Amino acid sequence: MSDQQESNEGSQENSSSFSEEISNPIFHYANTEFMQFSPIDINISDATPINFPELEWINYEKVPRKVKVTNTGQTVILSAKYEDEEHPFLRGAFLEERYIFAQLHFHWGNTGAEGSEHTIDESPLPFEIHVVHFKGDYESFDEALQVVGGVLSLVFFYNLKSNPNPFIKPFIDNLSEITFPDTTFKLTPFPLLNMFHTFTSDYLVYWGSTRSGNNQSYPILWLISRTQECIDFNQLTKFRQLLDQRMRVIYREPHEVFKLGNRHLWHVNPKYPCAISTLSVLPHSKYRTDRWLIDRVKIDLGSPGGCKQFIEALREEMNRGRKSAEEKSSEVISNSTL
Repeated sequence: MSDQQESNEGSQENSSSFSEEISNPIFHYANTEFMQFSPIDINISDATPINFPELEWINYEKVPRKVKVTNTGQTVILSAKYEDEEHPFLRGAFLEERYIFAQLHFHWGNTGAEGSEHTIDESPLPFEIHVVHFKGDYESFDEALQVVGGVLSLVFFYNLKSNPNPFIKPFIDNLSEITFPDTTFKLTPFPLLNMFHTFTSDYLVYWGSTRSGNNQSYPILWLISRTQECIDFNQLTKFRQLLDQRMRVIYREPHEVFKLGNRHLWHVNPKYPCAISTLSVLPHSKYRTDRWLIDRVKIDLGSPGGCKQFIEALREEMNRGRKSAEEKSSEVISNSTL
């Protein structure tokens, strides 16, 4: 038996023994596992399944008062300001306090074949975003960054598709406004969920740390969605037109990807007892145009008037389909007579 197999079996044994003795294993191991570096290579076979209540996403669907993007000369940062009591935050699951949205930033490569910070089964993806949060106990992100468990980062991978992503188009179309370093542009506000998605199950968690420009390390709790977002090649190319402080195209230096080592990689609320692929093979539901109407509309059929609302929505859908078919038919006839 290999050392890796022994390690994996040991993790599985731990998952059954500590789950009864330790109410929150993820934070129980924080002080011994945060010292190891990130990013890491992620493989689902290394993960320890564990179950928690659902992660709660509060206010992420809200439209901010202001949204701005900044070219730092190294990356692009997106930040937002909200009305009182509307700031997005996470809570629930294994989180002991609420975690407030701070900013999100982007990682891309010098080619379309690489760019992600983390690797999946020893292979990079073209694009990765980090949605950074800080613990609500602290006055600011900088204060929380000094503390183990003070900061968490959501990780979303983007995969290349043949069609542009319509949800990120307003953001992508304005990247030319921040071509030069240390420039900022205010976007027309949009919900943060245009850039990523919520999840309550089937995600990965591990402890690590990240280094700043002054070579100081800070602890980070990483939550990684197994479901990917989408981007096409032309949209990705817009990032490779941004300039750094030397007025050259931002060049992505090769970086070290670390081993998981003796820390845990947790698979939270797995949907299936045996996951084979590290990433989900299905796109997020927001990209599926073939979903049933009942899955697309937000109508509670059990509420008063719910059935009536659904019938009206169904009629509107049928009318739109009929009009679209008639327009296409008229276009074909018109072209054939020219």
